[in-house]
Amino acid sequence: MNVISFALLAILTHTTLLVAPGDDSVRPEWVELSKHSNLPLHCETIQSELWATRDEARSDAFNQAVARAQDFAADVAPRIKNTWQVPAWLVHDHLLREPIYVEEVDWTYGPMYRAHLLLELSPEKRGVLLANWHQFVVRRRMGQIGGGVGFLLVCLATMLAYLRLDDATRGYYSRWLFTGAAAVVASSAAALYTWIV
Repeated sequence: MNVISFALLAILTHTTLLVAPGDDSVRPEWVELSKHSNLPLHCETIQSELWATRDEARSDAFNQAVARAQDFAADVAPRIKNTWQVPAWLVHDHLLREPIYVEEVDWTYGPMYRAHLLLELSPEKRGVLLANWHQFVVRRRMGQIGGGVGFLLVCLATMLAYLRLDDATRGYYSRWLFTGAAAVVASSAAALYTWIV
């Protein structure tokens, strides 16, 4: 009987959860509700792994929240996965329903920390994500159009400069001028490619 009690005591002290002093003195109700799947409608909790510091736990939970928001938006628009990364500020300002709660876990090697956060994944919040994605797509396409027009203008200006200089030198430096013009066009094409991609 004493051996069983000792084993239970060792297991309980290994994973006893303590509230961190000064960081959230009261455990939020939604953390307990998440264990029983009794969260408010369209809400989901995210729990970090155990980390050595509070900031690492917060960062891990928040990174998981950004990835979950990405998947949530991609449910209705799969192209989002390859073209757009949900900004962290968007998750923080619009999807985070409660402040991040960090708890201290008494662990074998000393205190560790686990962060919890509550996300609201309602249809309205999906609309916010999709609206921001559409704005990103519009800005990107406008940049691509502007880059293409700029490339055409560079090509036109280079051709006109080549013709005028070739005429002014009476063809003595045609090869050098053609090489320079080709270099200008090639470098602007490379710049356009890096801008678009």
